[in-house]
Amino acid sequence: MTTLGRLRDVLSLTAGDRRIQTSFTRDVRSRSALAAGVDEALAELGAPVLPWRDAVSTRFDLALAASENDRLADLDASVLLLPHGAGHQKFYPDTAVVSGLNPERLVTGGRVVPAAIGLPHAAHLARLARLCPPAASRGVVVGDPALARMRGSRFRSGQLRAAFGARDKRLVVLASTFGPDSAFGRLPDLPERLVGGLPVDEYQVVVVLHPGVWAAHGPWQVRSWLEQAAAYGVQVVTPHEGWQAALLAASVVISDHGSLALYAAALDKPVVLVGRGSAVTVPGSAAARLAATAPVWDLDERPRQQLDAVIDQHEPGIHGQVINLLAEPDLHGEDCARRLRRLLYGLLRLEEPPATATFGPVVAPAMSVPAVPATVVGAEIQRDGMRIERYADLGHGEPRGGLEHRHLVADLRTASLAQLCSASVVLVNDRDVWSTRGWPVRAAEEMARWPQARILATVVDEASCVVWADGQVTLLRADEPLDPIVLASLAYLRLTTLGRIPAEDSVHLGRRAIGVVAVAR
Repeated sequence: MTTLGRLRDVLSLTAGDRRIQTSFTRDVRSRSALAAGVDEALAELGAPVLPWRDAVSTRFDLALAASENDRLADLDASVLLLPHGAGHQKFYPDTAVVSGLNPERLVTGGRVVPAAIGLPHAAHLARLARLCPPAASRGVVVGDPALARMRGSRFRSGQLRAAFGARDKRLVVLASTFGPDSAFGRLPDLPERLVGGLPVDEYQVVVVLHPGVWAAHGPWQVRSWLEQAAAYGVQVVTPHEGWQAALLAASVVISDHGSLALYAAALDKPVVLVGRGSAVTVPGSAAARLAATAPVWDLDERPRQQLDAVIDQHEPGIHGQVINLLAEPDLHGEDCARRLRRLLYGLLRLEEPPATATFGPVVAPAMSVPAVPATVVGAEIQRDGMRIERYADLGHGEPRGGLEHRHLVADLRTASLAQLCSASVVLVNDRDVWSTRGWPVRAAEEMARWPQARILATVVDEASCVVWADGQVTLLRADEPLDPIVLASLAYLRLTTLGRIPAEDSVHLGRRAIGVVAVAR
């Protein structure tokens, strides 16, 4: 899936050219353990796929490859080889061979297989010359297509953040490669630790796992592992789409020795590493530099304090040395597209199209918002309103800050019986009938089922909810969009501290102060 993603970035440079017919193939006899999902992804794209036996018996003008592990020498075509990650940062496990630059695969029978080897940086060209001298003349510095594509879409970061549910929140991306020394391998419960230890109105957590994790364990197993985290609001990016959007939207990235940590650094994002590098990291590489300079995740420190410090103390340009080792400074954007397209069309022996070369935009994947089963809510009464913090109720004993007036809010659709039996506020999904005469009867019946609850609430729209308490129906409306369930907690807190719901109020969520009006119905 990583190679397919890289090839799709490159193929955006030939999109719309009617002179070019593109087919996909893969060497099934060299099938990797990480190949799961490729067939399904190609089918979803509607891409024409040739069996390998047909591909090797057909003359092509150009073969694009993002891995040297297939039998590229069998193809009757000029081969353009590109790295499938952030350059050549790793050794193959238990070897001194740099991934992507294996001399035994670059040279077959005394013949250099690729007609051109696209490289992100002059340092990689020097490494190629040192590791495989016969192939040195085939190296061409073109930049990094994935990085160039992301840099060209940086202006979309706000809309991408909103697509992940973090319009007014800090977006925390947990990006893990595969293997036991990856972030997910070392701390498999980190998604739950994050969502349980961060206020839900101030932070959104997104998990991006390397396609190799999905391939090795299977999509069902990965979703099963992340089921609880996802139920409480963690957005899980699939291996098909979304990792570039997540990095662009990120306020901070927690990662490891994989490529996404390097891309995050290249986008000038705060980066925290789970562990200090890996045995497979090439000395002197951008990955080695990042491992030596980035802060390391501290299990003994609360997630919120740790992440706030990393974000607030981040200095723009702090990753400059990493960036300088990752891709040539003048090849971070359209220059990369121009240079790579010139190489492509030169190998195809075609005149370039007149339009400016550019990579396709990074778009947001389709994400859904779950009905969170239950939240633990705390509050602080202030002179100008009520400061509220809400945390996912995972039952793991995560720190809940220092707020008082604790209570539990449970959603009737997804909460457990234990959560509902302990809830002070029960949320029901009666949006369509709340204003009818039958709603008070429905509310009274539901309240009888949960006698410990003080309030029954239902969401009306993105800025309002209705609460039923003490036989009274009240509509609360905020003056800007928010999670309306917050308003139910505000009503509960005012009833328990004032004995009434004020007609005008204010709720503070992190850095936001939001006006609220209440109308008895």
